[in-house]
Amino acid sequence: MDAIFKACDELRLRCVAPDSGLFCMPALIRLLYSTGLRVSEAIAMKMEDVNLDENSLRVRDCKNGKERIIPISESLASVCKEYVGYRDLLPLGKAKSGYFFVKLDGRKCRQCVRYWFKKCLDKASIPYLGRWHGPRVHDLRHTFAVTSLANMAESGIDLYASLPILSNYLGHQSLSATNHYVRLTANMY
Repeated sequence: MDAIFKACDELRLRCVAPDSGLFCMPALIRLLYSTGLRVSEAIAMKMEDVNLDENSLRVRDCKNGKERIIPISESLASVCKEYVGYRDLLPLGKAKSGYFFVKLDGRKCRQCVRYWFKKCLDKASIPYLGRWHGPRVHDLRHTFAVTSLANMAESGIDLYASLPILSNYLGHQSLSATNHYVRLTANMY
């Protein structure tokens, strides 16, 4: 992950491209890794959904239609504050969309996330194995789920108690959906 973060921070545009989403990538990748949000949930967040004073995110546009509020760490809040500081310096004018993650022209970041993530992988010397084989941006969600469950187990929290907590945090409808994400940790049972 450190190599991906470093690569993301070092990416540069070759020419001015107002519709580029590169600007938001360092903060977005860190947010996805640190929260386990779906890419669609993160890019759908509006400014009013991000509370950097109380370190929380309101996730509204969920896959299951299940709204939730999730806490974020102080370090992630700091990254988001830095992003907002730079974003607010952009001459967005009338293009201001109200979305938290925006392109240079102020419009919502959409399809560009996967493109820039592949660029990060390339720069980090991590081979991209193809469309369905990854690594994919969505794999950051898997990484979050597995890491969270492992951390809860290491801190002594019973896995049968921690799985429902993680399931709710991820916005899943059932424990079986969460179990799909953490199947790699079966040896901890």
